[in-house]
Amino acid sequence: MEEQTVQTRSVREKDPRISLPLETLRNISLFEGLSNEQLSCDIIGEIKEYRRGEIMWQEGDPARQFVVVLEGTIQIYRIVRGQRLLINKFTPGMTGGEVPLLAGTPHPGNAVALTDVKLFVIYQDEFWEMMGNCSIVRNRILTNMAERTKEINTLTNQREKLISLGTMSAGLAHELNNPASAAKRAAENLITTLEAFDTHSSHMLKDVVFKEKNLPGDPFMPLYEKMQLDGVKLNTLEKNDREEELLDWLEDQGVENAWDVASVFVSVGYTRAMLAEFSELLLPEHVINFLNWMPKDIEMRLLAQELKQSTERISALLQAIKAYTYMDQEAQYQNIDLHEGLTNTLIILNHKLKVKEIEVVKDFGTNIPQIHAFGSELNQVWTNLLDNAIDAVPQKGTIKIRTFIDPVDENMVSIELQDNGVGIPPEIQQRIFEPFFTTKGVGKGTGIGLEISQRIIVNQHKGSIKVKSEPGNTVFKVCLPINLSLCQASIE
Repeated sequence: MEEQTVQTRSVREKDPRISLPLETLRNISLFEGLSNEQLSCDIIGEIKEYRRGEIMWQEGDPARQFVVVLEGTIQIYRIVRGQRLLINKFTPGMTGGEVPLLAGTPHPGNAVALTDVKLFVIYQDEFWEMMGNCSIVRNRILTNMAERTKEINTLTNQREKLISLGTMSAGLAHELNNPASAAKRAAENLITTLEAFDTHSSHMLKDVVFKEKNLPGDPFMPLYEKMQLDGVKLNTLEKNDREEELLDWLEDQGVENAWDVASVFVSVGYTRAMLAEFSELLLPEHVINFLNWMPKDIEMRLLAQELKQSTERISALLQAIKAYTYMDQEAQYQNIDLHEGLTNTLIILNHKLKVKEIEVVKDFGTNIPQIHAFGSELNQVWTNLLDNAIDAVPQKGTIKIRTFIDPVDENMVSIELQDNGVGIPPEIQQRIFEPFFTTKGVGKGTGIGLEISQRIIVNQHKGSIKVKSEPGNTVFKVCLPINLSLCQASIE
């Protein structure tokens, strides 16, 4: 009868160390596909169990064991500048711990049991014996180590850069907030002052420039009320027709630079008929003065309004940076507004959207509650997905963002990001979440954006991220639990 377990050394009766049956070993990725002969070396360990939430080791602890996950899920993470960086997640059939053992260094991260966990633990001495006796296993372990070392270093460096950028951005936002607020108040006061100036000027001039004396109130008010400072929606043909009509009349009145003056009048909705009717109220000698003065008044109002809008955009951008980086908030799970995070990310990326004249369509569900999540990490996901979509779409392309309660599970919220870009070829769609895989040119992509996004969504938030793509239509769908604590409890 063929031996059904790996050969073991003689151990004491009470020694807890055992060897695993071959059928169990072959369900482990490290030993998958190996023959009985290749596994005929000593692979001896001990079964250990941990309860959900139990810390198995901490960053900096001496590395003394190599682990094989038999049941449950382990999460590996580091604390980088006060924020939690997810490094890996081990599920049944996966192995870990070889990096610090082989490098002779402490554990590079913390390990926590996300569920009740059952491990096969190979201690340091037995690990080195296995490495010496099992060449095929040794080669696989060394390959795993090289890949994981590269992955850990890249993820850590990337995260440190993001945190540094977030800290710098938050500090800059704080420093700019006061002068931006002051500029906004000054712009608002300027508009109010201009309106008051016009009112007082009208009262002072009405007995000088109008034919009728002792007019009640402000005789210029009907004209001001028709002024559309937010602009008039006209197509090119309509705009040209109005300007040419005004141009002929203004030249007849003796206005210099009549074309420029006509353009200003048309921009706020004034027509030839409107200005001609008002001019009839004025003394003839003052019509030309009125037609030269009024465009300057309009330009001052437009400049003041542009200044106000610009300072408002600065304030909105500063607020978005503060919210995006979760400045002054602890790095922890909290109730967050998904729509606010998506909107802030769009504000941050607005410069790229404007360069390509991209239309963003927001179809936000009205019944989306706040969700229990790590806000700054989710914003990183939205940034990665939107940045990829911006790169993919053509000039004047379209990106659509849709949020809705999942029709299958009302405890999940779905976020879809759709673009009309070039699409992802079918042959590489299965690889886009792999570390360091990128289709972008050298220097344009690291190949870790989508991989990090998947870690954040799947490992950190117990959600899912999927892609469906064809030329002209790519959709990334993210599903997140509304209440993460309920999601974690349901794992048990």
